[in-house]
Amino acid sequence: MADRDLFREGVFARDNHLCVVCKEPAQDAHHIMERRLFKDGGYYLDNGASLCGKCHLEAESTKLSPGYIRERAGITNVVLPD
Repeated sequence: MADRDLFREGVFARDNHLCVVCKEPAQDAHHIMERRLFKDGGYYLDNGASLCGKCHLEAESTKLSPGYIRERAGITNVVLPD
């Protein structure tokens, strides 16, 4: 697990600083599973994906599913809260 800054840096580096959905420049390191569900904050690289502002809003409103975001990011390890 990482802290907030390492999480953001690691997610952006893995995703080449591009939105995993539309390939526009990334603006947000999105928590695939809400971090409030994790006792430790959920700052796991496999729980994050780089998203542009538009796609981040779609993810937050559940128009983009966690499974779809994981697939687009190439994440195979599903991180779930306890």
